[in-house]
Amino acid sequence: MSVEDNRGSSVSGAQTLDRGIRVLWHLARRPDGETLTEMARSLELNRNALHRMLEALAAHNLVRRTEDKRYHLAYGLVELASAVDSDLRGLAYPIMAGLADAVDATAHLMVPVSDAEVQAVLVVEPRLAAAHIAFRTGQRHSIDRGSGGIAILAGRPPRDDDPAEVVAARDQGYAVSTGHVIPGVIGVSVPVETPPTMSEVSIGVSLVDPAAIEQVAPRVVEAAREVSAQLFASRSRVR
Repeated sequence: MSVEDNRGSSVSGAQTLDRGIRVLWHLARRPDGETLTEMARSLELNRNALHRMLEALAAHNLVRRTEDKRYHLAYGLVELASAVDSDLRGLAYPIMAGLADAVDATAHLMVPVSDAEVQAVLVVEPRLAAAHIAFRTGQRHSIDRGSGGIAILAGRPPRDDDPAEVVAARDQGYAVSTGHVIPGVIGVSVPVETPPTMSEVSIGVSLVDPAAIEQVAPRVVEAAREVSAQLFASRSRVR
């Protein structure tokens, strides 16, 4: 096989992988699933090629076809996702549950998924609160909108072009946002110091009462310290 053939095979493989990933993201945005014909039209892909791709994904339990011939995401993706930062989520959960119950507010753990976005990788709701904000794990939003992303930016070295909210968060030790992600909801978040090989992380809570910020912020700061200590201790035990 010539150099050109090798290169062509590599490019073709990369395109196939890219299309497979596009299919998974496409289905993630369609909870009711789609038929082969609908998906081929939506993604502008050849129907036969798409069918072969879906068969391969189904063989690895990443997609499944129901009796009505609609394709959906499958539980193999859950198994893959469970391996991502499992230490982080496992160690953080009891601390976040304690925080959520202590302040009667939903606690959340955010990580950056690109230069522009953060994602909630763990959401813990209070068990006894009369009312609280609820949102799903996996929710994404702009890194400069919402206390979770602002806290992550504040945990980085200072830059001349840092927004005022990032500078303020760095100075006071926690970030506050109001209505950035959900109208009327106040976020209070703190960056978590993590081991060098781990993603940046912030921990925070979602409030509805502005008067609670001063009481809640120290608890979030303490929770961030506890999560950080657990992460570093865990890495030390592995060594």
